[in-house]
Amino acid sequence: MIGTIHSEDFLMNFIIQENCRKFSQLRYNRYMNLSNLFPENLYHSYVIEGNPEEVAYSIRLLLEERGEVNKNSPDVMLSLFDSLNIEDSHNIKEWHMNLPIDGKKKVCIIGAKFINREAEQALLKIIEEPLTSSHFFIVVPDSSLLLDTILSRVHLIKNIKNDNTIDDKFASDFIKLLPSARIEKIADIIKEFKDDENSGGLRHKATTLLNSLERIIYEKWKKDLNNENYKFILNELKNCRDYLSTPGASVKMILEHIALVI
Repeated sequence: MIGTIHSEDFLMNFIIQENCRKFSQLRYNRYMNLSNLFPENLYHSYVIEGNPEEVAYSIRLLLEERGEVNKNSPDVMLSLFDSLNIEDSHNIKEWHMNLPIDGKKKVCIIGAKFINREAEQALLKIIEEPLTSSHFFIVVPDSSLLLDTILSRVHLIKNIKNDNTIDDKFASDFIKLLPSARIEKIADIIKEFKDDENSGGLRHKATTLLNSLERIIYEKWKKDLNNENYKFILNELKNCRDYLSTPGASVKMILEHIALVI
């Protein structure tokens, strides 16, 4: 006997199926975008700007479809990090030193919202001394935060479907606030991450805010090149972005400083 399908159940099932379809289409579109970016003969190391989780999984799917790696191969490391630290880098290096098990190549796909300086230095050593059978893909939201020595040794793929409209709107509204209101807004941001200043998500959000503020102030400075205040703010934004990559640096203090400077 066929049971009665209630309209509420039908609507819920339709919504679930539609969301799954949209998600699958998004993953497929991202996969198709990536497929045109990598040559047949892969370079050793790539840095890709984009959503760490989505792009990392799409890269693995692409490599499987191309026959570069076997599905579920132990020679493929796909690791996602909120904040990649020195211990994580050492684990990656240890994995990298072992020879491929299936006789093909080794592929390491790293998706990270944030990478601290110590971890970057360890990754740099891997990139500087690559094994001929290995390939590295490092997916980050913003490549400008990485060491120049890393960027000079990798192939960089920038801005895979990154839209700054919402971030810039938040930054624009932030600038319009009184300094006291900006401090309150920063407190709200910190609370979003349960006051965990070591959270990679928090550092990523702070970096995104600094980048948006920089874009806005830079556009103002281009129209008034003699404005010393704009030049000072741009320099402070750059310094604060560098400080965010330092292990132990206080995100709260950095953002509060900027709140009083802009």
